[in-house]
Amino acid sequence: MKKSMTGLLAAAITAGMFAATPAAAYDQGNFIVRAGAAGVYPTGESEDISGLGKVEADSAWSLGLSFTYMATDNIGVSLLGAWPFEHDIEGTEGVLDDMGTVAETKHLPPTLTAQYHFDLANKKLHPFVGAGLNYTYFFDEDTKGDLSGTDIDIDNSWGWALEAGLDYELDNNWLIGAQVFYINIETEAELEAVNNNTYDVDINPWVFMVSAGRKF
Repeated sequence: MKKSMTGLLAAAITAGMFAATPAAAYDQGNFIVRAGAAGVYPTGESEDISGLGKVEADSAWSLGLSFTYMATDNIGVSLLGAWPFEHDIEGTEGVLDDMGTVAETKHLPPTLTAQYHFDLANKKLHPFVGAGLNYTYFFDEDTKGDLSGTDIDIDNSWGWALEAGLDYELDNNWLIGAQVFYINIETEAELEAVNNNTYDVDINPWVFMVSAGRKF
């Protein structure tokens, strides 16, 4: 799924770059609001936890929101938001692997990016790429299963983010779109069950969003 979605977005952007007789994708001063389904797919895991194995976060879906302001015809500033995501944390190696789900957490991942919107001959298609900064806020951490009743604390995280997207205008105001992000989320987790030791956890997710939107 990850490869197919990113491949389609890359193909669309490449086609747009070589299209003839370009026209402006959006106009300076436009404000684009998008809402839809957003999925977070972690690619990383924790370091070894005192010889017990490693853990990783499962994927999760929620309501995604995206707000873009066009500073020029081609350059936009965008904020990605969402309803909180809820992830199970599962063991992947050693003793922890046999425990299954050992914790859960919720998070909010506001991500601010600067975008470049490509000019296309097809005025209905608007591909763009972006880069920026992510802040991930973790809350409602709780242990489960064999670790139930012990405390877990996950630090909030700052990291970089990359994105690519494609909008298709249905008319002068309404559009549908797709976005893919790769977000650097590296945090630390403190576990009471393991002598309150702190461990590095790499989450580094792909984030996919399919949305409907409106241009103002």
